[in-house]
Amino acid sequence: MVTTEDLLSLKQQMSAKQLSGEVDYHRLWISQLDCSWSAEQTAFAGGLISDRLAFLFISGYQAAVRRTFNLTKPTWTVLAISEDRNPDQPRPGLTESNDRVSGYKTWVASSRFAEDIIVSVDTTKLYIANRTTPGLQLVHKEAPGFLGDMSQGVAQFTDVAISELQVLGEFDLKLFAKREPLYIYFAFCGFLHRRGTADIKSLLEDLLIIASGDFTDPIHKALFAKTDTRISEIFSNLAPALFAGDYEKDKGLMSLYSKVIQKRAGLG
Repeated sequence: MVTTEDLLSLKQQMSAKQLSGEVDYHRLWISQLDCSWSAEQTAFAGGLISDRLAFLFISGYQAAVRRTFNLTKPTWTVLAISEDRNPDQPRPGLTESNDRVSGYKTWVASSRFAEDIIVSVDTTKLYIANRTTPGLQLVHKEAPGFLGDMSQGVAQFTDVAISELQVLGEFDLKLFAKREPLYIYFAFCGFLHRRGTADIKSLLEDLLIIASGDFTDPIHKALFAKTDTRISEIFSNLAPALFAGDYEKDKGLMSLYSKVIQKRAGLG
C-alpha cells in the first residue's frame, strides 16, 4: 500500500522543466512516470512536473482512468462518453449495427496525444479504440476556453469494425466521476510539494484514506468534503503567478467538483 512517504519521496525522482505546452508535458510524462506506479503515485508525480492547472487536470484524469479501468500502459488513455445534445442538428452518438460502429463522441480530452479512447456504444457497452483504428478520426477543437492548454476534440467513428475494438467488462462510471476530483487533488498536492508552498503531509494522509475507502460510506463522504474544503482554502491563498497558462480561465478547476462533493456529504 502506498504511503505518504512514498509520495513525498517522488520529488527526488522527478525533474521539473520549463514547459511550452501540452507536447512538452506529454513528453516529460512518458519519459519520467513509471507505469507500475499506483494511481496515487501517478497523479502526485504528474503534479510534480506540472506548471499549470490544465496539466493538473490531465494528471488526475489519467490516474482516475488508470485506476477505474485497471490500465497499466504508460500512454494516455481517455474516457469519451459525451454525446451531442444540440436539439437542432445533433451529431448521432455511437451505435452498433451489423458488427460496425458509427457516430460521434463530442469530448475527447488530450485529443492530440491520447493513444487509446474508451467509448460507450449504444450507451451501455464499453470498448477501447486505438487512435489508429481504421474509420476513427479525431477532430481537434480550436481555441477551447476552459483548460485550453489541454487539446480537446471530437471522435468520429465511420463504419468501424467491432472486431477492431477491445471489449471491456462492466465498470461503474459513477465511480470514475468520484475518483476524478480525488486524483486531481493528489496532483495538486504534487504541485504544492514541488514548490514548498504548503505543508501537505496531513492532507495526503486524508487523500490516501479516501482513495482506499468506500465512496458510499457516510464517514468517507464527510472526510472527502472536509478535504475538498481544505484544498479550496489552500488554492485561494496561492498567488496566480505560481501557475503558467491562462490562470483566469482555468482557476475554476479547483472548485469544479466541490458542490457535488459537499452535497454527497449532506452539506450542499
